[in-house]
Amino acid sequence: MDEKNGLNIIMRDLPSMSATEKKIGTYILENPQKVVNMTLRVLAGETGVSEGSVVNFAARLGFEGYTRLKINIAQSLSSQTALIFDNVVSEDKPKDAMRKMKDNIISSLDSTFELIDNKDLERAAELICGVKKRIELYATGSSAPIASDAAFRLMKLGFAANAVCDLHISPVSAIMLDEDCLAIAISYTGRTHNIIKTMKLARERGAKTMCITCYPDSPLANICDVSLIAVSGETEINKLSTVSRLSQLFIIDSLCAYIGYNRRDIMLENQNSINEIWDEYYEKG
Repeated sequence: MDEKNGLNIIMRDLPSMSATEKKIGTYILENPQKVVNMTLRVLAGETGVSEGSVVNFAARLGFEGYTRLKINIAQSLSSQTALIFDNVVSEDKPKDAMRKMKDNIISSLDSTFELIDNKDLERAAELICGVKKRIELYATGSSAPIASDAAFRLMKLGFAANAVCDLHISPVSAIMLDEDCLAIAISYTGRTHNIIKTMKLARERGAKTMCITCYPDSPLANICDVSLIAVSGETEINKLSTVSRLSQLFIIDSLCAYIGYNRRDIMLENQNSINEIWDEYYEKG
């Protein structure tokens, strides 16, 4: 079996694909079983694109021709299931919506795990552990709660971490950083102007930079020292970015678990101190 998984690669790259590529990629994700038995001409007709566009699509994914892509899809289907990102329809009951969401989440977590590079994770852990002063996490909108959660997790590991989610304050925070600091941006699209501006300022000040995004070819991913890609399978049309948030949290929690074990003495000491502080907030029976 090929080492790369074509379906996972499509899910990862779908948000940053061109309109024509998205037509092909979306159709394949929704109909993988059918595509395995389709000729080049039939797939082109089904998606409303040229045969050349399908061939170019296969090459974009790293396959030598459409046939190699079909073979890879068939192999992928034999080892995994539930890659389709279902949408809730009018006939669905609440439990149906819950099942579809569960399948989507499982697919995203599996794909994120398969496609993320271990070297990138190691580099991210090194950047965090190498911080001498503080870590600033930048986010806005639906990514803001993720940044706040990550900051608290890092505090519990013994780092001076802070989430800055105000668009006016974040650039001011960035110019206060230096080479002993780390700036982490969390952004679904990686195209939010203020977040990009903030990270550029942090980099100009000498700070190390890292981002977690769903768009591997985004401006944000291209300017950071380390870019961790969360696979969501969602497109720009889905403004809620529901599944992507869980994929991003998956990456953060995994990093914190790894770093926590390697800093377990410090972590346990901090946790004991935190528990002592929290004790006063709980009513004693």
